[in-house]
Amino acid sequence: MPDWRDEIRRRLEPLTLSPTREAEIVEELAQHCEDRYRELRAAGTSESAAHARALDEIDDAETLRREVARLERPAPVVLLPIGSQPSGGWLSAFWQDLQQAMRRLRRAPGFTLTVLAAFALTIGPTTAIVSVGNWLMWRPQPGVGQPEQLAQMYVAQWDSDSSMRPMSLSRETVSDLLANSGTLDGLAGGQESSASLALPNSLPRQVGAAHVTGDYFEVLGLRMRAGRAIQRGDDRLGSPHVAVLAEATAERAFGTAENALDKTLTINNRPFTVVGVVERAFEGIAPTSAIEAWVPASSYFYMRHFAELRDTSFYSFVARLKPGVGASAAAGEINGRLRALFQRDPKTHSRLERIEARVFSGLGETPLMRPHRRTQVRTMMAIAVTLLLLGCANVANLLLFRTTRGQHEIAVRKALGASRARLIQAQVTESCVLAMAGAWLGLGLAFFLKQLMQRLLFPRAPGMGFTVPVDGAVLAATVIAALTTGIVAALAPALMAARRTSSSGLRSGGRSSTGSVRLRGALASLQLALSLTLLVGALLLVTTLHNLRQTDIGFNPAGVTAMYVSPVDHGYKPAEVNGYLRQVLAVLSERGDVQEAAAGAGALDAAFHMDLPRLGGGKFEITTNGVTHNYFNTLGIPILRGREFTEEEAFAAGGDPPILITASLALEAFGTLDVVGRDLVLTRRTQERRLPIIGVVGNVRTGSLTQPAYPVMYQPFGRSETGGRRAEFLIKSPLPASRAGAMAAEISSRAAASVPLASIRPLTIDIDRQLARERLFAWLLGLLGGVGFVLASLGLYGLVSQTTIERRREFGIRMAVGASRRDVVTLVARYAFGVSAVGMAFGLAGAYYGTRIVDTMLFGVDRLDPRVYAVAVLTLLAVVAIACVGPAVRALRVQPVEVLRAE
Repeated sequence: MPDWRDEIRRRLEPLTLSPTREAEIVEELAQHCEDRYRELRAAGTSESAAHARALDEIDDAETLRREVARLERPAPVVLLPIGSQPSGGWLSAFWQDLQQAMRRLRRAPGFTLTVLAAFALTIGPTTAIVSVGNWLMWRPQPGVGQPEQLAQMYVAQWDSDSSMRPMSLSRETVSDLLANSGTLDGLAGGQESSASLALPNSLPRQVGAAHVTGDYFEVLGLRMRAGRAIQRGDDRLGSPHVAVLAEATAERAFGTAENALDKTLTINNRPFTVVGVVERAFEGIAPTSAIEAWVPASSYFYMRHFAELRDTSFYSFVARLKPGVGASAAAGEINGRLRALFQRDPKTHSRLERIEARVFSGLGETPLMRPHRRTQVRTMMAIAVTLLLLGCANVANLLLFRTTRGQHEIAVRKALGASRARLIQAQVTESCVLAMAGAWLGLGLAFFLKQLMQRLLFPRAPGMGFTVPVDGAVLAATVIAALTTGIVAALAPALMAARRTSSSGLRSGGRSSTGSVRLRGALASLQLALSLTLLVGALLLVTTLHNLRQTDIGFNPAGVTAMYVSPVDHGYKPAEVNGYLRQVLAVLSERGDVQEAAAGAGALDAAFHMDLPRLGGGKFEITTNGVTHNYFNTLGIPILRGREFTEEEAFAAGGDPPILITASLALEAFGTLDVVGRDLVLTRRTQERRLPIIGVVGNVRTGSLTQPAYPVMYQPFGRSETGGRRAEFLIKSPLPASRAGAMAAEISSRAAASVPLASIRPLTIDIDRQLARERLFAWLLGLLGGVGFVLASLGLYGLVSQTTIERRREFGIRMAVGASRRDVVTLVARYAFGVSAVGMAFGLAGAYYGTRIVDTMLFGVDRLDPRVYAVAVLTLLAVVAIACVGPAVRALRVQPVEVLRAE
């Protein structure tokens, strides 16, 4: 390898540089010439021509002056070359390393962009995963005071940790629980749901709403933006009906929070006076709440238009614990008091014998969903850690390539007096600079991915959305992840470079040491192993999702738009509801762009349960739904026997109605599908009803796609068990859901201006909700598995390319003594597939153990399905083959004559 330094010093003499500055520039220009020389030689240029062309770039005096001026630092302080110990201590050394790192990265834009992309593709998805996990599980609910003392309490008969039958507590019982409590400072009832909100000069719209006890705001420690909170005096029957608004809602309606005070708005077509506006940060106790209005509990039955106004009791509470008290201690005291109340007066408190209070630390996700969410978040974090390891291995390999090519420079720095610690610090600094820049670029990817994950986890109707925040905690976690990744990725290359002596670095000619070659191969194998593990998981979940999509659900949701309406909650009588639905459906059916239109108490079922005797003994549970005529045609539910309801039957009132039942119900109750003309006998509170069966329809999966179809009984809407309190319009149309919903809303407003349509959505969203977990992880693993293979293929390509360059002399000699082109290609491929075989073995082992975390999500495919593993392995082999093409071509360009002449 030519020594460029003497020739560069001769060219620098006219510039009269200081010795220190001249030594630094000589090193930099020598490195530049050496890199250029190697590029030309690798491209097949002869040794003499490559030497001449490398010097041509600095021969011109004017060009040399410009290059030196470009290398001059703008800072007035003259920095020592890396290698000498700065006089300013650690901070001065860090500043010097930072500036040198920036200059080195500017000089190698290809390397810089590649590493930045690797860090961005690693840290961006990790940030998205952390933001969703933080939002669901760890982030304190904003806007509340001292959140560490808050908890949620549910009172119920518990079937399991995630299943219960709610049992409410009266105000008197809650007062007894709080009296002289050693664990509680406050206990307030609250229930979040939805209602229609009509602001001045605007049409009503469905929003998140909550009814709460008078001490709710006090217990949570909420601060008001304007006005006052709901107080105990507001929460009494006969008190004026007041409301508190969210700050964003108040500003949107009235301009400022202060302007909203004392204004009148309507909630469910009932007037309320605004007495306060809560600070913007608080939107409810759960991350998905998005509450816009709060009313006193005493106003609940008034808001829902019940004929009788009575006090409201709760089964869900927010509790403020005394300092230092845990949730278990509070639950123990509360349950002890509940048992004492029952023993004191069993007759008055008979219901307390069967209930248990459970206290859950913190606010946030609904306690019943926390175990499920915790499992989801842990799985996502395991994927994030895998991706970080993959990114570390990829960047470490890239840094090893760079270190190998820069061995001469490192050797010079050692010769100038650089210690091992200083060399390691310089390389770690450069890696951390790249990691932080990559993290900044990855934030854009993180914002996109977190929105995707949110939509997959919570499929929602348009207008009912919420946002996963990227807050300070998430940004801090991103910085920590970036620095950790940068340090871990740089340590192995830095330690390996620091261990080499300056003499070996000067003699190496850019060839790797044995340890470096082994480490690079190990890192490439690690990348391929992790990528293969992610790909197997992705293929398993994609197969599961495909199988679930192919499951016969008993109806066809394609092209059907669903929307919710609750006329009774807006003051309509049941008979008026029937007239309203009949009018809207008649107008919809006349539209040319509507194929079918119907309504039901629920889109698929009304979730009203009852028990029936099973043929042969015992009982089984059924669910009911009240539907209009044309319901089964709209959803494509086949009628197996008999007929569906007529329009008159659907809206008739009084008497025992005719019914249709599903095939599963017919078989359970009668043992046959031929039941048309027979009666289904219902017994409730010793009262017997005989309902004539006019039809049998196909089974419909309404709860879970992986469970057998639930038995359903369909009643005419006008005489359904729900009493017509709510309804779901179903419109089959080629129009997009937004346009179909807008059309239905316009028709509905003409029939009932005060009743808004809510939750307008494609019916497919109801199916997506059942597949939320599988869809999330199929997308996540598929996306990150693809990213992993991209990173792994880049790492493998770089490894094979570098190895091919280092073996150029060997290839030339082999070809000179008779090796064929095929032999050379075989040598390149053998090394690549050897490294890949190791990665494949560890990847298959990782998939065997790693897929256990997704085993419970699988449907129709075993986690050890050989077809899935075969596809993953073939994909890996294809990646390896593609990565070998470039290096193999480069190896074939080696000229044996030039190699022998160099010898």
